[in-house]
Amino acid sequence: MLYVEKTIPDDCFRLAPNLQQLDKYELAVMGVDPLTALINPFRYNRPNTHSFTIFEKDTDEVVAIWGAMPVSKTNPNKAAVWFLASDLLHKHKRFFLKGNLRWLHYLESHYTFLFNFIINEHKRSIKWLKWQKYCFSKQPMLVKDIEMYYFYKHLPKVDVDIQPIIAEIGPKWTTELMDKGQL
Repeated sequence: MLYVEKTIPDDCFRLAPNLQQLDKYELAVMGVDPLTALINPFRYNRPNTHSFTIFEKDTDEVVAIWGAMPVSKTNPNKAAVWFLASDLLHKHKRFFLKGNLRWLHYLESHYTFLFNFIINEHKRSIKWLKWQKYCFSKQPMLVKDIEMYYFYKHLPKVDVDIQPIIAEIGPKWTTELMDKGQL
C-alpha cells in the first residue's frame, strides 16, 4: 500500500540516491543530477508549484516524487511536469496504476498546460503518458546523441476546488487539512 504527502526537502534527499537507473540516465542526458532535479521546486520557489511524495505504508520508504513547476513566475498555469521514482514503484505497480488517474487529475487541475521531455528508452513511461492523453512530438530531438521526445497536454481550465484524495493522503497532510477546517 502507498500514501501521498506534500513533498518536503528531506524526501528529495531520501529519494535521490535510490532513484531508478533509467531516471538517473534521463537526468544525466539533461545535465542534471538527481538531487538537483528533485530539490528544484524548493530552490525556485515559484507560485503554483506542486510536488508530492509517494510513500510505502509499511516502511515509510520514499517510492516516488512527482509534480509540476511553472516555467516562470509570470505564467503560473504553464508548467513542467515530472515523475521520478525508485525501484519500489515496480513492487506497487498495480496499486499505483489503480489510483494514479485521480492524482494526476488533481495535479492537472492547477494548470492549463503541462509539458516536459522524455528519453526514447523510457518505454513504460511513454506508454503511461499516452494513456494519460499527453501528446508527443512526431520527431525526436537529439540531446547528446540521445533521442528525446517533447510531450504536452492542454488542459481546459484551472479548477482549484478539486480536493486531494482524502483516503490516500498521509498523516501530515491530513492534519494540515483538519487544522484548516477542510476535513
